[in-house]
Amino acid sequence: MVEILLIEDDTKISESIREYLTNIENGEWRIHISDNGEDGLNLASQALFSLILLDIGLPKRDGFEICKRLRKRGIQTPVIFITARYSESDVLKGYECGGDDYLIKPFSLAQLAAKIRVFLKRYGENRPVTVSFMNLTADRREKKLYLNDEEIALYPKEFDILVYLMEHPERLVSKDELITRVWGDESDVIARNLDNPIKNIRKQIEKSDVMIVTYRGYGYRMESKND
Repeated sequence: MVEILLIEDDTKISESIREYLTNIENGEWRIHISDNGEDGLNLASQALFSLILLDIGLPKRDGFEICKRLRKRGIQTPVIFITARYSESDVLKGYECGGDDYLIKPFSLAQLAAKIRVFLKRYGENRPVTVSFMNLTADRREKKLYLNDEEIALYPKEFDILVYLMEHPERLVSKDELITRVWGDESDVIARNLDNPIKNIRKQIEKSDVMIVTYRGYGYRMESKND
């Protein structure tokens, strides 16, 4: 699954982009949308995306500032600016602040998809194949979990939930965030649907050095048992 972050405040544009990109790759491209610069920067900083599509004229923070802050934080996820601002000074500023490409609205969705394919081929999915925390290791490609050298059986969604928590250890992850990242932000999954998967994950990793702590009414935090 390729995870793409779209930071765009025009709902009509963002929904048309999501629909097109999702359908053209048969659901293999998952598009996450933020409609303002503040939330977009937070999402881009906390989660691992393969690519960021970034408007410039956004509420709260503009696209130039977002891109600049990401690069200062060491986040090298490819950024394609998608904007109606076409002056040479804006285009140059987009590259100067760390953008990788610049697409002027209105543009062809087929052209956008072609650019995305080029970046994914050039940089890959921009996510490590394996994720480790304490004595747990998850192999994304094979969808397998290991406790030391022993394979642990999990259902696919349980695996995805655990991997996301392993990517963000020692951080409180809300149930809404977890649902969005595992099922997508258009899913009708609700918070209580997480109860059984979390219960089974805990059972399967009970011999590990890791525990999943519940913060009632909010979410979960992955911690070391040794802390």
